[in-house]
Amino acid sequence: MASFVQFLQDSGVYAAQRFMIVPRGGFNLVCLRDSTGVSLSHDHRLEVEDVRFEDVERVAREYIDFRYGAQRSQERDDQLLRLRTGLYGTARPGQPARGLKVTAKGVGIPELWAMRGSTGIKLDVALLPRKDFRIAFRFLRRLDQSNQMINATKWTPDDVPWFMTRLNWTFGAQANIFFSLVDAKWLPVEKALGPKIPRDVFQKEIAPLKGSGADLTCFLVGDYDAQTTEAAGEYLSDQQVCVVVDEGNPPVFDLGEAFIGVMAHEVGHFLLHERKHEGSGHHDRRGVLLSSGTESLSLDKQLVINLTAW
Repeated sequence: MASFVQFLQDSGVYAAQRFMIVPRGGFNLVCLRDSTGVSLSHDHRLEVEDVRFEDVERVAREYIDFRYGAQRSQERDDQLLRLRTGLYGTARPGQPARGLKVTAKGVGIPELWAMRGSTGIKLDVALLPRKDFRIAFRFLRRLDQSNQMINATKWTPDDVPWFMTRLNWTFGAQANIFFSLVDAKWLPVEKALGPKIPRDVFQKEIAPLKGSGADLTCFLVGDYDAQTTEAAGEYLSDQQVCVVVDEGNPPVFDLGEAFIGVMAHEVGHFLLHERKHEGSGHHDRRGVLLSSGTESLSLDKQLVINLTAW
């Protein structure tokens, strides 16, 4: 049976929900499995092309360049290799799967149908405008009990390229929302604040030192006491800042995502606030970012709807 699947994890193809996103002025890629005898249909708002063998290198690089920008990283190189491998696998003659390049030629949510005889499967294709926000990072330095200035967090400005890579893949590839870096600096506060920063102290002493010209400033403070909950992070909408603890939230996120997952969670709250979304923003869909249960860096159709518009 034919089916649509994504080439790369968290790349804006929500196969279980028969939904995908395509950036306006750009394209997304989707794999059509078991495509023998299948014909495609769609309206004028989409252009759908098979990725041929001779197209793979160009298409893969265009795809990765759009989503990662100029920032070089091992993750970028790994994603490019995965994508090239997948596209070459579908581009060889006689393969039962097809690699499809879906380009936006209009607005709205056109339908893409794959038909075999009288039966078929459908994808709703949301053609999303790009949204851009500016983000700054501040890394707390504080006085210890001996009145010596120490780093409050294990993270440093050198880690910011990785932060940006993960945030821009999480929101850029899945919802066409991207972040550009304003700056990333150490923030010396000449007070003995203690190893766990209380919320009221953070609001009074630290948050006002946010980045100038940033839509959102993310503070790394080591450990943080939200006072009302044992939160691993918090977004303060009145100040347009968020705070993330060093260790993240391992029980909630998969191994390897505990820290960056919490950062993405708080950035998600910021994006919902920008959209004037009502309520806390949490939901009960397990395995999806902002879930009140276990989370991941994956979005779903409903969260895309909440974060953006088409």
